Amino acid sequence: MRAKIIKPILFITGMFLLLYGLSYFFLPYNSTGEGPYKKMKGILSAPPHTIDYVTIGDSECSTSISPMEIWRTHGYAGYNCGVPGQRLQDTYYMLGQLLQKQSPKVILLETNSFYRNFKYTNALQGAVDETAKNLFPIYKYHNSWKYFNIDMLTTMNRKLPALPKAYKGYQYNITTKPYTKGPYVRKTRVRQKIGDQPLLYLNKIVDLCKENDIQLILYSAPTPLCWTYEKHNAAAAFARKNALPYIDLNLHTAKLGIDWSRDTRDRGNHLNYYGAKKVTDYMGLYLSTHTDLTDHRKQKQYLSWNKALKKYLTLIWEA
Repeated sequence: MRAKIIKPILFITGMFLLLYGLSYFFLPYNSTGEGPYKKMKGILSAPPHTIDYVTIGDSECSTSISPMEIWRTHGYAGYNCGVPGQRLQDTYYMLGQLLQKQSPKVILLETNSFYRNFKYTNALQGAVDETAKNLFPIYKYHNSWKYFNIDMLTTMNRKLPALPKAYKGYQYNITTKPYTKGPYVRKTRVRQKIGDQPLLYLNKIVDLCKENDIQLILYSAPTPLCWTYEKHNAAAAFARKNALPYIDLNLHTAKLGIDWSRDTRDRGNHLNYYGAKKVTDYMGLYLSTHTDLTDHRKQKQYLSWNKALKKYLTLIWEA
């Protein structure tokens, strides 16, 4: 009888140890790609409770705000946690994880992710997946075998070249491919409904910010290929309902000085650095006038940020 009980326990324990051990070989060999793994590794490596604000969302977020530009002008310590293709479900879990170590006063949530829909079954699966992936990296990175080769065995302990930490999560790019189709904001009263599932996690994000006394600010990055006035109306209505600030920069491209012949990297889908610099300057000024963030540039505990700025200035191209 005892043997019948012990064998399954030994089998399960063996499987657990095997999965956990194999996970070492499936951790990202090159983690320079944009994704939650890289973003969370970056922000969680910062000293605890030193981040003033965080930007979250999908690629419209990761390409539109450069935290080092805000540090350069205002001295606020921030991190861009935008991830290409990210759904609000993933954003919610990411935010919950980073709040275990950081306590930002402000969250800037880009609104394009409001329209990344998914099914309820996927939402439930996602919650289960998140736990499994944290336990067993082999589950998260199982496709890594495609890139495995024998030489990796001799280089696993070798430090790989990392993407510049000075970017603080911002996706820097100076490629220019103009948008040429003219005005794209056409005023209407019609709303493009936010799907039930994104709305569920959007409300969870709102509640999480309230529970942690975080000022949540919604913003829409300029993007002719992704944004419409119908989407604006829905985001504005959600903001009013929840008493949240909402900044739709698609309505203020002239004020920002956006030049669509120069400021986009992919014909109007995402901003390049030149466009992001203009958005960042605007959002930095907004933070300085509508929040109580502190200028840390002369504080000793933030000397690393001034060093990071020097590095950042050698990496960017300000032509």
